[in-house]
Amino acid sequence: MKEQPNPTINLEATITHITPSFEIKDDRFDVNQIADSHLMIEVGHDRFRFAIFSSVHNVVMWLEDYHVFSLLNHNQLLSTVKRIYQGHHFLAANYWKTIRLTVNSNHFTLIPDEYYQADEVVKYLNFAAGKNLTEYEQIFEFKQSHFGIINIFSVEKELINWLKEMYPAKKITPVPVISTLIEGIVKDRTNHGLHLYFEENYVSLVYFQDEKLHFCNRFQYRTAPDMVYHVMFIMNELGLETDMPVIFYGEVTSFSEGYILLSKTLKNIEFAKNPTKVKLSQYFEEIPEHRYYTLFSSYYLY
Repeated sequence: MKEQPNPTINLEATITHITPSFEIKDDRFDVNQIADSHLMIEVGHDRFRFAIFSSVHNVVMWLEDYHVFSLLNHNQLLSTVKRIYQGHHFLAANYWKTIRLTVNSNHFTLIPDEYYQADEVVKYLNFAAGKNLTEYEQIFEFKQSHFGIINIFSVEKELINWLKEMYPAKKITPVPVISTLIEGIVKDRTNHGLHLYFEENYVSLVYFQDEKLHFCNRFQYRTAPDMVYHVMFIMNELGLETDMPVIFYGEVTSFSEGYILLSKTLKNIEFAKNPTKVKLSQYFEEIPEHRYYTLFSSYYLY
């Protein structure tokens, strides 16, 4: 019997509707409240998530979290986001009170105000990335006013342009996740010691000394032992003791390999709590607070 060839599968064609991997919905929210609600979006290479803060109830009432299956083509993220919007019954509404966009940029660098030159931003970012930016990336800036530094970062150009077209009546200004994390920490007055923000295959280290930002960098890793090496190397370089408080954020749990390995050396690990000045609906009582800290902290930026 002759073997039949396997048909070519078009992945994008087979995924017509995308459902959240995690969601919380307060049934008091309805579309009539959109004009009195803030839409907070966080997007990265492997995640798209959004939350809704209602000015009517003065709480976060809605959360949806989607996983993006990143392929090698540069527009896979945008293709997935488009499908999420196409299948959603109110996300594309253009009459939100505000829209706050946090982006997870692979390339960023922090420049002190006194050294910053506007006409050198491409050079700054190319140097930080270790290569020239592609034609698909667009450069933005965010000023960390508390510390007199500017975060220069890149975002997928087509994604930003599409979101601006989606919400033409609103100002869409991207802010990098790492800056949102720093701003949240400052607002919550926890700007001391070491903070670790975890993503899939990335870890960011933020260290405050005397309440001032002393170190900030992001490292890519392939395995959990690689991640532990980066963390311990930086701690050693900074002269930090292993019994100091270390706060964890993002995609990490007490059951993950990275946590288990780090906990063998770090003696005082804490998981971040929700931002202190952002109230959440009672439906969020069981939420893993550290996971969505940056998303909720974007409320602080406006």
